[in-house]
Amino acid sequence: MQHVDLLIDWKPAPTYAGFYIARETEAFRRRGLDVRIVEGHGAAVAAQMLGAGKEYWIGSSSASATAIGRSRDLPIRSLSVYYRRTPAVLYSRAEDRIDAPRDLIGKRVGLVTGSTTVDEYRALLSANRIDRNRIREIEVDRTANALLDKQVDALLDYEEITPAELQSQGRRIAVMRLADFGVRIYSLNLVVNEAAWLTREKTARLVAEAVTEGYQFVRDRTAEAAAIFGKLFPDFPPRYVELSMQIVARQLAVPIGSQTRLGWEDTLKILNGQRLLGRAVSPEEVAIYD
Repeated sequence: MQHVDLLIDWKPAPTYAGFYIARETEAFRRRGLDVRIVEGHGAAVAAQMLGAGKEYWIGSSSASATAIGRSRDLPIRSLSVYYRRTPAVLYSRAEDRIDAPRDLIGKRVGLVTGSTTVDEYRALLSANRIDRNRIREIEVDRTANALLDKQVDALLDYEEITPAELQSQGRRIAVMRLADFGVRIYSLNLVVNEAAWLTREKTARLVAEAVTEGYQFVRDRTAEAAAIFGKLFPDFPPRYVELSMQIVARQLAVPIGSQTRLGWEDTLKILNGQRLLGRAVSPEEVAIYD
């Protein structure tokens, strides 16, 4: 068995179910891989660590962090894309009726410093020609407390994480999907260090195959995937895991793991429009295509 330390860019959540399902259903082991899944500290940090290639050479990140890192000369490339579009949403109290970008004018929006969702939020405003000065932006932590305590009117997160958690508790939460309002960019992807790719291509492809199989399980057998994930992380309420897994299954690319030049062109165009890229990069620099 070949040992691989596989870095995910955040703490365990249904977002990464494909990685854990691949391990639990022995998709890795059947390919001769002994995989240890390691928790990360954010997509940008994961991209940097994979670029350094010292502790980890393969793992997950967001497509925006991958592209931004590549534009700043991090030696990383995308091997697979699992989320065909960003799952980022602005979530709010349902009674406040924040259903479209224009509804944010005059409102208070909570932003988590360093989160890639902040870049996507700014892309949302740009795509809809909304002046940031007409919105009051407030620094918040990663919890929903600021919204629940009415310190802000809206927060950002992946739909399957905090918004799903609140909805599973019976709270009346509205979500505005950024992808529905012009932010059409790739999201969760599998990233490989370029130097490692030259020497470990076969292993990297086996990892990608196994994770794809894991996410295929999530799509085809969503309830069973939720049950497996729930046993691994019993602190998560079962109703939350069930609802979140349904959202994850809906987010997956078709076919799972696929990435195209056109998809990356759209992603890079939006990121470049926000002046987030250190330099212009091409889809060929960012991704590995079969």
